[in-house]
Amino acid sequence: MKTTLFFVSFFISFFTSFVEGRTEPKTVLFIGNSYTAGSAHFIKEVFKRRSTGYHLVFLNPGGKDLKHHLASEQTRRLVESRQWEHIVLQGQSQKSGLGGKHTKEFHDAVVGLCKLARKQGSRPCLYMTWGRRNGDKQNPGAYPDFLTMQKKISRQYSQAARGNYADVAPVGHAFSHLHASDKSIFASLYKKDGSHPAPSGGYLAACVLFGKITGKSPDDITWNANLNPAVAVTLRKTAVKVLGGYAF
Repeated sequence: MKTTLFFVSFFISFFTSFVEGRTEPKTVLFIGNSYTAGSAHFIKEVFKRRSTGYHLVFLNPGGKDLKHHLASEQTRRLVESRQWEHIVLQGQSQKSGLGGKHTKEFHDAVVGLCKLARKQGSRPCLYMTWGRRNGDKQNPGAYPDFLTMQKKISRQYSQAARGNYADVAPVGHAFSHLHASDKSIFASLYKKDGSHPAPSGGYLAACVLFGKITGKSPDDITWNANLNPAVAVTLRKTAVKVLGGYAF
């Protein structure tokens, strides 16, 4: 009888330890458009290869802004489907810094989506986008060159983060750092359209987002994404620098 009780007790103890030792993956929802979609492969690979215990979900219809997502039943249902560890919000690439109704719509949408995130017990994080390589030909008055565009975008993302107690993944600052320090690598961050991320731009975004979401250093990343190894190192170190120096 004592032997039977011992084994029952041992089994219960072992099973309890096994269950308690299991950890559910942390879930992250990325809400945005083609900018996030263009870096999604690199984000997934970086997280997977670092075995960080995260499950990533992406909702990135092309050309949509955060106003669209706030009004979208699909987005709302996905946000409300679980308690996400982080909900990453990426706005349309031009509107945040244009001023007037465009900037107001950006801020209003961030307010609404951050409220939805917090209602689910999730932490909102703003995915700061980047200026276009040579400025915006559609809006040359507002965005005549990269630096002017980046400064306006950065200002609005920082303001939105402060107003909503949200984190910021300063991807745009990483682009800006390379604009100042290495023009050749900076130029390579873009596809031919001078707007969407090329592989090196997607990789840079992934490094910044990995560091911001996990709290781990992008220096820990060993995967080079088929880039020149020296370039990949520069991109990782750029991510480390902007994460360490960013304050909104």
